[in-house]
Amino acid sequence: MKMRMLIVGDGRAHAVECAESAGFEVVERDPEVVLCHGGDGTLLRAERVWPSVPKIPARLSKGAQLCEQHTLSSILDRYQRRGLDCAALEMLQCALGASRFYALNDVVLRNDNPALALRFRLFVNNIELGSETTGDGVVLATPFGSTGYYHTLTRQRFDEGIGIAFNNCTRGVLPPVVVDSSSVVRVDVTRGPGVLAHDNDRRTIHLRQGHRFEISRADRRATVHGLDALACQTCVRYDEETFNPH
Repeated sequence: MKMRMLIVGDGRAHAVECAESAGFEVVERDPEVVLCHGGDGTLLRAERVWPSVPKIPARLSKGAQLCEQHTLSSILDRYQRRGLDCAALEMLQCALGASRFYALNDVVLRNDNPALALRFRLFVNNIELGSETTGDGVVLATPFGSTGYYHTLTRQRFDEGIGIAFNNCTRGVLPPVVVDSSSVVRVDVTRGPGVLAHDNDRRTIHLRQGHRFEISRADRRATVHGLDALACQTCVRYDEETFNPH
């Protein structure tokens, strides 16, 4: 029986052709595996919509100079032969009141108005880290997400824990810090307005003075096969006019 594959991303006609040639049944619902045909943002979106289903990331051939090992046909063939490494990626849980959100990359607090600085206090396991901080906000990242916005701010990455990076802060400035993955990080907004976002979800939440949220390790992980297809340096020289990665 053929494995049921759902395809998300661009270049669908090419992806369907490759998937069917590799022996998959392309479906629109109830998949056994999700092909994320695009970039990091496509993977984040797929994990949000199909959280319990394994993912296979593959870059768009029209936007990246793919090495032979990471063409779409090669990736799917390797998966069928069980030749793709499998990673269980840690995720973050964001608790805001009774609501819960999950992030594979990061949770970001930003000032709502670029003309007005945000003020907030940050606590790790109920112990305040530094003092009241003034600036554009804070980024809380997973190890997977440490190559994204966190890396842009810090020029660093990490393999374990929860990364905390301060964004353009002018008072209470702290260097980036990585805390143990069992930690609970709380952020209290002492002057807003602010905007809370997670991964590349366009649905954001507006926060005012007195609002707070907590970040902790999620009770679930993202199963991803073939992460080397996203990490390979040969495959990231893309044409920005045709491919805009997250």
